[in-house]
Amino acid sequence: MLVWGGQNRRTAGRKKIIVLWCVISILCLCVWNKASEVGIPEYVESVSNVSGIFEAEYISPDSVSVTFPSKKRNLIVIYMESMETTYASVEAGGGKQVNYIPELTRLAGEHISFSNCGGLGGAAGAAETGWTMGGLFASATGVPYKLPVDGNNAGEYENFAPGLMGIGEVLLENGYKNYFMCGSEAAFGGRKAFYEQHGDYCVLDYSSAKAVGIIPEDYHVFWGMEDEKLYTFAKQKLTEIAEQDEPFNFMMLTVDTHPADGYICGLCNEVYESPYENVLACASRQVGEFVDWAGRQEWYENTTIVITGDHLSMKADFWDDIGDYERKIYNCFINLPNGISKEHIANREFSILDMFPTMLAAVGADIEGNRLALGTNLFSGVRTLPEQMGFKEFNNELKLYSNYYYMNFIVGDKLQI
Repeated sequence: MLVWGGQNRRTAGRKKIIVLWCVISILCLCVWNKASEVGIPEYVESVSNVSGIFEAEYISPDSVSVTFPSKKRNLIVIYMESMETTYASVEAGGGKQVNYIPELTRLAGEHISFSNCGGLGGAAGAAETGWTMGGLFASATGVPYKLPVDGNNAGEYENFAPGLMGIGEVLLENGYKNYFMCGSEAAFGGRKAFYEQHGDYCVLDYSSAKAVGIIPEDYHVFWGMEDEKLYTFAKQKLTEIAEQDEPFNFMMLTVDTHPADGYICGLCNEVYESPYENVLACASRQVGEFVDWAGRQEWYENTTIVITGDHLSMKADFWDDIGDYERKIYNCFINLPNGISKEHIANREFSILDMFPTMLAAVGADIEGNRLALGTNLFSGVRTLPEQMGFKEFNNELKLYSNYYYMNFIVGDKLQI
C-alpha cells in the first residue's frame, strides 16, 4: 500500500511538471508574439550587430576645409511635407495617371533636380529618416536620426546631439544668420531645440505668427496654421531679413500635405475626387507662386532656393495604381551660382543625407573632398555611399547600433535628459 502510494505521488508530480512546462511554453510563446508585434526581436538584432560605417566613412565637417566665395549667397530651403515625385504623372516621370504637382515638375525641368534615373526622380528613403524630424535632422547633419528617444519626444533633451556638427554650424561660422520657420509649434519633435543648438537659428513658428499678427490669437487649424499663412509669414520675414547686411539661411517647413488626408485650405480647388489629391495640387501651386514671388525680389539674384521633401509619404492608401514605380523624395535646386557642374544630376543613387554637402555647394561653397558626414556633394563626380556600397547594404548599416554614433554625437561633451 505504501509502495502504491509512493508511485501515485511520483506520477502526480510528473504530471504537475508537464503541466507547468506547458504553461511556461504557452507564456513564452505569448510573450514572443507580443514582442514581435512591437519589434523587439529586430531591436535586439540591431544592437547585437554593430555598424562600422561611421568609423569607416564619417567625415567630420570640422576636419575638412569648407570655403565660401567672398560674396556669400543666401540660401532658402523649403521642406515640403511628404513630397514625392510619385505624385507626378507617368508622362511627367512620376507614378500617377494624373500630374497632381505640375508646378513642381515644371520647376524640376527648368532647374536642377537630382534623379535616380534619366528623368524625374529623387532621393531614396533611408533608414531612420522617415518622419519629419528624422528628415530635417538627416538633411542638416548628414547622419540618420538614432537618438535613444522617440523622435517626437526629442524636445526633452537639454543637449540635442551635442557632439554633432551640421549645416547650421558651418553657415554660422561663415557669417550667416540662420532662420527656421514652421506653421506648428516648433518645440514638437525637438525641432526648436535642434535648430537653436545647431546653428543658433532664429526659430519662428505658430506662436510667433500670432505674436506678429499673421493670425489671430485664437486661430488654430490642422497643426497650427495652414501653408497659406506660412507663406505670408515667410514673405514678410524674408523682406525684413534681406534689409540686413548679412547673408542668410532661411529654412521653412510646410504641413498641408501631411497624411492622412492633408488640409483643405481656402486656396484649394475641388478638381479631383479625393481631398489629398486636391491638397497636393494646391501645395504645388503655392510653392510655385512663392518661387515666382522670390524671383521678383531684389535679393533673388544672390539667393539659391532648394525645394525638397522631408521624407516619403506615410499615407498608406495612395499607391495601388503605381505598379512597380520606385517612390522617391522630390528635390529641386533653383538659381545656382555660376560654375556649378550639371554633369552629374541623373542616374544617381542617393538619400537625404547627401543634401547636407549638396546644399552648401549650392551656395558656392567649395568642400574639400566633396564629402561631409555620410553625405556627398551631388554636384561633384564623387560617388555617394549608396553608389559605392549598394543602397541595401548602406541602409542596413544605418539601422544597426553604432557605438561611435552614441559616444561622439549623442554623448559628445555631456548628455542630459
